[in-house]
This record gives sequence, structure tokens and C-alpha cells, in this order.
Amino acid sequence: MLFSRISQNSYRRCKATSAALVFLLLIAAGTLSGCEKKTVSVSKTGFFLDTVVSITLYDTENKAPLEECFSRLASYEKLLSRTQEGSDVWNINHSGGKPVEVSSETADLLEKALSYCRLSDGAFDITIAPVIALWNFDADQKTGTVPDENDLSNALSHVGYENVQLDGTTVTLLDPDTSIDLGGIAKGYIADLLKEDLVSAGYASALIDLGGNILTIGGKSQNQDFRIGIRRPEPDATEPLTTISCRDASIVTSGTYERYFTENGKRYHHILSPVDGYPVENGLASVTILSEHSVDGDALSTTCFVLGPEKGMALIESLDGIEALFVTDDLEMTASSGWPDATK
Repeated sequence: MLFSRISQNSYRRCKATSAALVFLLLIAAGTLSGCEKKTVSVSKTGFFLDTVVSITLYDTENKAPLEECFSRLASYEKLLSRTQEGSDVWNINHSGGKPVEVSSETADLLEKALSYCRLSDGAFDITIAPVIALWNFDADQKTGTVPDENDLSNALSHVGYENVQLDGTTVTLLDPDTSIDLGGIAKGYIADLLKEDLVSAGYASALIDLGGNILTIGGKSQNQDFRIGIRRPEPDATEPLTTISCRDASIVTSGTYERYFTENGKRYHHILSPVDGYPVENGLASVTILSEHSVDGDALSTTCFVLGPEKGMALIESLDGIEALFVTDDLEMTASSGWPDATK
């Protein structure tokens, strides 16, 4: 589950895996260009939001801003965790339908999340939490549970973003058995807040990686863009499928290759349909969103995956400043009209 605690051994395994992915996918680090002038930088890695996160600042040796960023990550986790008792989300889910006062950050995120619920006509739905809980995905162990049909039907009866009423910083669940999960948008929202802090502090070059949600500040240097790898959507992939160059951009991917398990020869991934509660099967393996703000990329990557290739691409083409790369199970790539030419 999003923001759930894991064992120290799991942390080490996840950290090692993430380090490999950073090397392979965040080609922005410049390690593949031996003749390139090295750039002074500082970085910090930790485990928050149920994933390994890393922040790198370029053209500085000052580590203090990194400590501040990680302190904020800890505070956001305490606000937005679905499983951490006392968090805003936990309080909402255990309110029994009574009004709950939340922080301004939680209210702002809920407002953004609900706007995407409405935009997608429920393809993106933050009240899918009861369904997620039944599947019990464990990304580290590659395990999960195929729900009982009756249990799934009951959980689905409480799914509906219309059940969430937001009035300023007061949240009320109109159905007391509804519960929310902000895992499809929270990392992007937090990444944007961290970027805002760093830019305000005068940093012009940085890379924020919240478990594969990539957000860049400027370029790697004044004259050099970041070069980001788009993961090949396969569980054991060791090379990127393609790469893009960018600056001041967010790159977020939703795919079937990280959270999944296999039972009786069938593979079940974690991107669930709010309609039937089962993993979405529409021929897509991943959707990558290129945008200015990570909160948009986070929500839209899931939304477009659920909508499917045709409806998802139509949505992207209707939005200003948003581009997408759809990858099918057979690794065929389809890019939106404004996606960087190098990957088309």
C-alpha cells in the first residue's frame, strides 16, 4: 500500500534496485559521457512514500537544502499516508462520515485530485482504496491476493469520488464506508512543492526523483539539458526503451512492471479499474507523461492507462502543455503530437 512501512531488509533490496534504475534510467547523471566535464553536485537518498527517493542539487556543495527537503518529505508522509494512524488521510478514512479538518496541503491536494476524477469521468478515482486493500499488492515480494468476488463487489459499491465532499479544509465522506487513497497523485504534488522550495532558495539546477517520478529544475547545467531514460516496460529490464532531453520538466510513468504478482499462471498488476476492480487490460504496458508540473503527470499517467490508448491520447491532445508516450505490451510506441521528436 502507498506509504506503508517495510522491513529494513526490504529497504536494502529496494534501495539497491532503485540505484540500478537511477543509473539506467536517469541518464541525466552524465556517467555515460566519459569526456564530459564533471559537475559539482550533492545528493541524498532515503525511503519515503513507500519508495526510494533521491534529490540531487547541481553547482553546489551545500547539503543543508537536502536535509530540509527530506524533513518536508517526512512531514508530508505523516499527512498523506493511508496506513499511518493520525494522518489526515487516515483520519478521513476512519471518520465514519463525520467532517474532518485537514491541513491546507491535504485540502489543496484533494482539490486537485478531485478535479482529475471529474476530468476523467471517474477513470481516475481516489476512492478506490477499498479495492486496493483487497488485492494486497506487495511490490517487494511480488505477492498479492485475488479478491473474493463478493468482497470485491462490496468494495466497489463504495467507490465513487462524488462521495468526497471538500469545503475549504473540511472533508466529509458522504458514504461512511468510502475511503480514499492519494497514491496516484501524492508523489507528483510533493515533488512540485519541493521544487518550489528549491527554486525559491535560489537553486537553478536539480533533479528530484520520487520513486521514478522525475522532476527537473533547469538543466544539468546552463548549456546542457537533462537526458532522461524512459523505462522499458518489462520487470527485469536493464536498458531504457528510449530517452528524452528536457529542462524544467516532469516525467512520470505508470506501468505494469513494478507492482504485480502471478497466480495460477496469470499475471495481475496494480493499476485497477474503478469499474470492475480488476487490473486494467487494454494492451498497454506503460504510459509516460511529460509536463511542467509533476502533479499533472502523476494523475494523468494513471488516468490515461485506465482510459486506454484511444481515449487516453484524445485526452492528452485536448490539454495544453501536456505530452504522452504510450507503450503497448509488444513495445510499440505511440507519442502525442508535441512529444520530443527524438522518440517518435
